[in-house]
Order: sequence, then C-alpha cells, then structure tokens
Amino acid sequence: MDDSPRTPSIGERVRAARRAKGMNLDVLAGLVGKSKGWMSMVENGRIPLDKRADIAAIAEVLEVSADTILGGPADDVHARLPGINLVRLREVLHEYSLDDPPDVPVRPLDQTAADLRTLDTRLRRTDYDAMMRTLPGVLSELHAGAHLAEPDRSEALRQLITACGLAVIVMRHFGHSDLAWISADRARQAAVWLADPVWSAAAAYHSAHARPSANRSRALLATPRIADELEPHIGDDPMAHQVYGMLRLSAALAHQVSGEHDAARRQADEAARLAERFDTGDDPQAWELFGVSNVGVWRTMLAVEAEDPGEAMRISDRVDTGALASRNRRAALHMDRFRALHMLGRDKAAARELQKAERLSPAQVRHSPLIRETVRDMARVKDPVLRGLAWRMGVI
Repeated sequence: MDDSPRTPSIGERVRAARRAKGMNLDVLAGLVGKSKGWMSMVENGRIPLDKRADIAAIAEVLEVSADTILGGPADDVHARLPGINLVRLREVLHEYSLDDPPDVPVRPLDQTAADLRTLDTRLRRTDYDAMMRTLPGVLSELHAGAHLAEPDRSEALRQLITACGLAVIVMRHFGHSDLAWISADRARQAAVWLADPVWSAAAAYHSAHARPSANRSRALLATPRIADELEPHIGDDPMAHQVYGMLRLSAALAHQVSGEHDAARRQADEAARLAERFDTGDDPQAWELFGVSNVGVWRTMLAVEAEDPGEAMRISDRVDTGALASRNRRAALHMDRFRALHMLGRDKAAARELQKAERLSPAQVRHSPLIRETVRDMARVKDPVLRGLAWRMGVI
C-alpha cells in the first residue's frame, strides 16, 4: 500500500490562506466577483481552480502570491516527479554576479556559442540532465567573459542573456521559480550592460515568464509597453521581429490574466499577423521558436484561459505540430488541448492528450500546478490512463 503523502489541492491552499487572513467565504467570493457556492466548491475540490485569472484575483484579495496558492514543487520521491541536480547551477547563480564574476578561464566565444546551440538542442529534446552537466560551466565562463575587451565583451553579454533564458525555461518546467527569477534578473543585468534595445527586450521576455503568470508580476504586466517601445527598433532584423512577436504574445497573456479579453485578443492577432506578414513560417532557429505554429500554441492556451474550449480546439486543430522543433512546445499544445477537452466534458479524450504531452515532456506536465489541479478533479474517472497520470503526479 502506498502511504506517500497526498499533495494539497489548490482549493485547500486557498482555504488555508483565507482562514489565515481571518476572512469568511462570503467576503472572499464577493471580492473576487464569484458566488459563495462557486468559492465553496473550489475550496472543497468539487471544481478545479485552473484559470490563471481566477488564481490571480484570489491571490490579490488574500494578499498572498499566486505561488502560495499554486504550491511549490512537490516532493520528488513521494510525488513521483522527475528531478534534476541543481547544485552547480545554484552555486553559480547564488555565488557570482556580473560585478563579482568567478575566476575562471574563458574559452574562445565561438566555443561557448557552440555549447549554447547544443544546450538549446537538448532543451528541445527535454534532455535536462545533459543540460545541467554543461549549463553551469557555460554560465560561469560568460560571467567572466563580460569583463573581456570589446568586441568579445558584447558577445559574451549576448550569450549570457541566451544562457539565462535557457535556465529560465528549465527552472520553470521543474517548478523552481526562485532560480528562474534569478536567471532572468541576471539576463536583465547583462542587457543593461549591453545597452541594446533588442537584447533588452529579449531579457524582459525572460523576466516576464520567470514566475507563474497567475502572479501578474510587474515583469509580465510590462510586456505591452515593452513591445510598444521595441517596435521602432525592429527594422529588418529577423531576431528583432521574433522578439517583438513573442512580446506581443506575452502581452496577450498579461491582458488575459487581468481579465482583459479583448485586449488579449488584439495582441495575439498582432503576433499572428507578424508571423504571416514576414513569412517566418516555422524556422527552427527562430528566437523562442516564434512562427505560425508557435503562435497557434499560444492562442490555444489563451482560448482555454478565456474559457472558450471550442475555440481552443479549433485553433489547435490547425497547428502543424510537425513544424514545432521542440518537444516542449508540442507538449504545451497537448496540455492545453487536455484542458479544453476536460472543459467540454470529454475526459477520456482529454486523458489521451495529456498522455501524449507526458511522453514528450514528463517534467513539464507533472510539475504544472494547473495540470495537476485538473487531473485531481478528473481522478474520479475510471480510466487507467488517467489514473496512472494522477498517480505519477502525486494527486492520488
């Protein structure tokens, strides 16, 4: 018999935070614009709290971070979740800074650039263990490289922003928002030293996604303004267009979690027009894979967050998954199709979508608090695929 502790549901965390604040259910429901019955069902686990905007609103009223409600990474052993060795990465991020870099030799920067390309390939293949064997050392070198003479100094700073962006994604997939935030802030500092508007915008994108979007962090909410400020600088530089496009998608998410659905739609539409207008197609080398298919992945997620599962399925059906050069992005699409199908009451079909996502990127799926909450709500379904997923996520 498995006596592993069950991870608390999001609803249980909401109840604990509400009681700690001394607030009754009526008041909380009224302040977030919901009925008392809806709030009660959330706390009792009868309906899942799996929309970013709802989580953000409740966290704001209770004066806690969304991280508190979502919960940190569950115990890797008890919750059967994938883990990675973060000792070296923590040491680099905690011990060193651009002002106080490690005393290490810096290889020719074409060699560190080659390492970054390999790291990006490993990320797309979700080979996180291999990444952790290389990424900390590259980060150390690039911290030191920021003190080289020009033009190597600027190249090292650009590479450092790229390396920190890779770290943000991995840490986010494993639920380590603290390390993701430090990585993003290190990229921001490098961008300040570099003083290039495109790379500053790229670093701002990493900051916007270092914490769960339900936190409505200042970095995420700033993306509409940052995209506007970048627009005059994009010229004919492909990377600038790609950074600008990803910021428009981020701006759409910022509006969505703030309940501004029309503004979110306008931002996403602009990103879609940009992807088509500049014929970026689905370039596997595009910055953050900005292109027609990845825009489709984002718009699927935005439709789910807008509680329009039919539209989410229509959008996702048009996405060419074979054109997405990343297992992570393909997994993200299946994860949001899972959520949409659950909203449509098609739980068995939803379970198959989540199974596809898990095969592509186990850590990304099993560490997602939104997915875990929906799986918890579905665990009553007598489906072996779903029960297996629930067990691996530690919710049963």
